[in-house]
Amino acid sequence: MKYPKRNLVLLLCLIISAVVHAQNASGTKPSLFNNFPGKIICSEQELSRVFNSTADQDISLSFSDNFIFSGKVTSNVVKYTNLQTAIIKSPAFGDAIFVLSKISNADRSTSYVGRIINKNYFDGYELKKDASNNYQLIKIETDRVIPDCSHH
Repeated sequence: MKYPKRNLVLLLCLIISAVVHAQNASGTKPSLFNNFPGKIICSEQELSRVFNSTADQDISLSFSDNFIFSGKVTSNVVKYTNLQTAIIKSPAFGDAIFVLSKISNADRSTSYVGRIINKNYFDGYELKKDASNNYQLIKIETDRVIPDCSHH
């Protein structure tokens, strides 16, 4: 009667092994921006260039640390009188998209917000201002900002 216990333990080990393998296989994404720093300085002048472009136009944005984001403008839309949003798709980064918005504030100043994301990769960038009011692309983990809507 030792065979049923041994078979049950073997079956349990196989199930646990399969579950662990499935979690590792589905949960691991490669890094896209591994060769770039955690923070990249962005000039307002370079960011503003995006909003002078039109859909289907090629554009190349050059930021500090030799980070160049090149691609095709897929959209450049004024959503409200104070909000304009452009989207750039970059084949150089596996079709990552850079969604950038320009906000015209009540005090006549301009603010920028945006993200560079590719859902197939672990990392991306978020545009933020530092304590000195300089714009930077800050490296992020995309799974923390993109909800997983798949049903298991």
